[in-house]
Amino acid sequence: MLHHPMHIARLWILFMCLLPGGLYAAATHPLDALDAPEITATTAILRTAGHADDNTLIASISLLEPSKADVLSWKKGDPVARKAKAILRRNATTSEAVVDLSAGKVLSHREIPGAQAFITFPEILSAIKVTTADPLMQEGFRKRGITDFEKLFCAPRTAGNFGKEVENTKRIVKVDCFDIRDIRTDVFANPIEGLFATVDLDHGKVLEVTDLGVVPVPGGNSELDPASIGTQREVKPVVQSMPNGSNITFDGSMVQWQNWSFHVRWDIREGVVVSLVKYTDGGATRSILYQGHLSEIFVPYQDPTEGWYYRNYMDEGDYGFGTTGSVLIPGADCPASATFLSPVMANVAGGADILDNRVCIFERSPGEPVWRHYDLITQALESRPAIELVVRYIATVGNYDYVMDWVFDQKGGITYRGGATGVDSVKGVKAQTLKDETAMEDTAYGPLISPGRAGINHDHFLCVRLDLDVDGTSNTFMRNHLVPEKLPDPKNRRRIWKTKEEIAKTDTDSKFRLSYERPAMWHVMNMHKTNALGYPTGYMIHPEGNALPLVETDDPALSRALFANYHLWVTPHSADERYAAGDYPNQSAPGQQGLSVWTAKGRKIEDTDIVLWYTMGFHHIPSSEDWPVYNLGWHSVTLKPYNFFDRNPALNVPKQP
Repeated sequence: MLHHPMHIARLWILFMCLLPGGLYAAATHPLDALDAPEITATTAILRTAGHADDNTLIASISLLEPSKADVLSWKKGDPVARKAKAILRRNATTSEAVVDLSAGKVLSHREIPGAQAFITFPEILSAIKVTTADPLMQEGFRKRGITDFEKLFCAPRTAGNFGKEVENTKRIVKVDCFDIRDIRTDVFANPIEGLFATVDLDHGKVLEVTDLGVVPVPGGNSELDPASIGTQREVKPVVQSMPNGSNITFDGSMVQWQNWSFHVRWDIREGVVVSLVKYTDGGATRSILYQGHLSEIFVPYQDPTEGWYYRNYMDEGDYGFGTTGSVLIPGADCPASATFLSPVMANVAGGADILDNRVCIFERSPGEPVWRHYDLITQALESRPAIELVVRYIATVGNYDYVMDWVFDQKGGITYRGGATGVDSVKGVKAQTLKDETAMEDTAYGPLISPGRAGINHDHFLCVRLDLDVDGTSNTFMRNHLVPEKLPDPKNRRRIWKTKEEIAKTDTDSKFRLSYERPAMWHVMNMHKTNALGYPTGYMIHPEGNALPLVETDDPALSRALFANYHLWVTPHSADERYAAGDYPNQSAPGQQGLSVWTAKGRKIEDTDIVLWYTMGFHHIPSSEDWPVYNLGWHSVTLKPYNFFDRNPALNVPKQP
């Protein structure tokens, strides 16, 4: 199945070489994503060196960033060194290769025993094909009254690691199917429950078929078209306009907006990556965030039965957020006035694809003041309208659509928002209502949300990696505890609370949970720089609502995602540490990768270059309002200035004209 794309890739490489300068402008910044000529050149170099051939699946080709020191010392006009990192799958083995594009040679190539790269689209198609063609699966379909196998959709799902031999020795997915007769907008609506195949992806064959017994396939209208629920009331359009044009300027991949500047790129695994976030304060340009990106999403379902226990996904590490990036609709996903970016990304054949409208950048008014005050005595009224800049992308991972935003405001704040929408993953059950005899058993692990469909309880844990550089790379993490105090000689008050500062020393001791009983403020400070009042300049981590896993860490699902067990981790900067659950979480052995391993070393984090890993969690107990589509719900964290400025930076926001 992979031979055909490889032939296309060879033709594409030849075509690109014949074009003077290629189709895309050469990189003008060391953090720019690889362009099409660089991607195809990487493939050609790997093939020439014998590390790739027609039987090689190229899971990814992406920029290998220069060292942080080199990036920070680089100046516009300096040469741009370019290296690519490729993850390959050949002969049932995963390997990594580093290619020096400037020199045109392979710098390194190493096999990584037991590692599983994220699942690729050709593997998904192959798994679907062998599943629907398997005689035992077809027998199961017939038992359920399904004879037209062309009217099926099957979902290859990563299987996690529960200590079974097949999970440690083969690259597998478990594939369950759906009846899609008369389905237009939700192929996940009608599950064929209790029937699934275990598929070996490397060899394209079914290893095992499991049939747990016939459950009626749900029916009824599940379409997302409003016409399916009756006539809609007419709604007049509500739009924002910019009569004088945009305030955003672009210089290649660099973005400038008001006092903010930053670099933006697309990554095959991480989606949008923002880097070199700086704020112009007076005449000085000051660093705040070297780099930020999604690091992992962990989604464990809470049904322990045979057909569901394995559903504990690492949505980024298992599938990739660049590969699952979705086309954005102007006027719906983003304002029609937004600037849309169409990044270039490597495909599994080693060629390059143009991804239309995957990123949008826009200004918006939240319809509220950034600040205001009315003076009761003088009757002076001052109010300033707020404007924000948003960088957005959406990744569709199976049934879920994740809306990801970087939001820059006029107060010096940076907010990372993760929103979940899409359709619930439903389990086919016998019960049509709670009055039915099987209703109690059918809703043991999640409520009935539609006749014949139970929405299984589950969690989402989104970890964002924040490499802060507050006024430089020498930073210190501090917890400012809010401590109650009983007054020794009470007169008017008996008790108050005060603050107590605690500096974090090592990464082993720097994993924290939010607490209402013992609150603390989390600060990143530069102890070498002060504001006008003499305080160290800093930023604080301002969380919104959050959650933690409710299961113990000995559970095989959670033990692969130990990052979720704390809201915040602090580590020293390391270029090799980008993913909270490790580089290869797919089928990974519990507790062998990621933050829990790195932070066992007791590394120094005081007055050095540090990275924060913040996890946003929420428990999803589905309800009838989730059907047939789940409304967008946001979860966020904000970096807020804390003594970074001498006074309010939004004071100079102009009045409404």
